Amino acid sequence: MEDHIWMLVTKKMANEATGEELGELESLLKQNPIAYNSLKLLFDWWDNEDEPAEDNAHLQFKKILERISYKK
Repeated sequence: MEDHIWMLVTKKMANEATGEELGELESLLKQNPIAYNSLKLLFDWWDNEDEPAEDNAHLQFKKILERISYKK
């Protein structure tokens, strides 16, 4: 199941997910709050266009890794 979630996440981030796939991802994440919280940070970072990615990428990636490690 985890591999399937990552496949859907990848499609979403590449703007290749269908409406059905996005709905499925949303449903799966509602069932798994730990994955939801970790991926929300990733999605927020990915979608943030206000700040230059080069300036903020290292700090955001570090936060993502910390949250993932904390949830294990």
